[in-house]
Amino acid sequence: MTYRTSFVHLVASLGLTLLLTACSSHERVPYAVVSAPRDWSAHPAVLERDAPAVVYAMSDVHGGYDRMVALLVAHHVIATSPPSPEAAQWTAGDSVLVVTGDLMDKGPSPLEAIDLLRTLESQAATAGGQVVFTLGNHEAEFLYDPENDKATKDNGVDHEIRDHGLTPVGIANGSDPRGAWLRDRSFGARVGDWFFAHAGNTKGRSVAELEQAFRAGILNQDYADPEIIGGDSILESRGWYGGDPQTAARYANAVGARHIVFGHQPDALGPRGEIAVGFGGVLFRIDCGMSPDVDDSHGRMLRIRRDGNVEIAESLDPDGGAKEIWRQ
Repeated sequence: MTYRTSFVHLVASLGLTLLLTACSSHERVPYAVVSAPRDWSAHPAVLERDAPAVVYAMSDVHGGYDRMVALLVAHHVIATSPPSPEAAQWTAGDSVLVVTGDLMDKGPSPLEAIDLLRTLESQAATAGGQVVFTLGNHEAEFLYDPENDKATKDNGVDHEIRDHGLTPVGIANGSDPRGAWLRDRSFGARVGDWFFAHAGNTKGRSVAELEQAFRAGILNQDYADPEIIGGDSILESRGWYGGDPQTAARYANAVGARHIVFGHQPDALGPRGEIAVGFGGVLFRIDCGMSPDVDDSHGRMLRIRRDGNVEIAESLDPDGGAKEIWRQ
């Protein structure tokens, strides 16, 4: 069994290497990580916590900092539009804000989006709340290769990094605080009955199994591991749920949840630009193409709240509107 597992992992690794080579126009230059080794107790691969009264979630900001701010202001997660990310003020009390990856690429202001979440993270903790950022495929691919083709496009993150007088490798290797912060982010999060991950594909495994797989991946191959950026990984997979509602329900149940919330695929489960619900509320797709360079919408944010014994999910828009999309 050990030999079979090793062989399968080797084949997957070779396939990933071929895929990355085929999709890249340059040769990756290895670099040494300089930030402190990850404290897995403080920064688990999969975060777990109880649900507060209100949970907010958004995904795939892709450098759309201004639109991100507008959503947060409109729904009183932050006080007002700040003059800088560092001046933002958390006003959501003990609520939880989950952002399921892809702050970078495809848009103008990824560093501002990162700085905003880092600012709100400490403020939310002081207020009894929490800001949770789970990695997207764009962050993982950047940490694997900071000069990858997505990052070096005209709207890729590398241009803003250099505009700030920094280098992509200096972010990715953790010498800049933003990079060290990214390297400590989780790959998924369970908040009460809700599991959040960028692409959502757990392959039916438990939180403990996912934790073990991601830790081993980072320790063995850093962010090049197929568990992280392989085509069927929790950050890269598309359409993993198929047409069978039992698959989605089984995957949710395996991680101790009843719902899986994901981004990554803006046309999954429903029309682009809107939050989509699948299989009676088991799946929620929250990538609404909010970056100005994508422009499917000016953004939507999921709000999950309780009204007595009833749990309600709402789609929030940047004008302050709320539309109920599920209840139970």
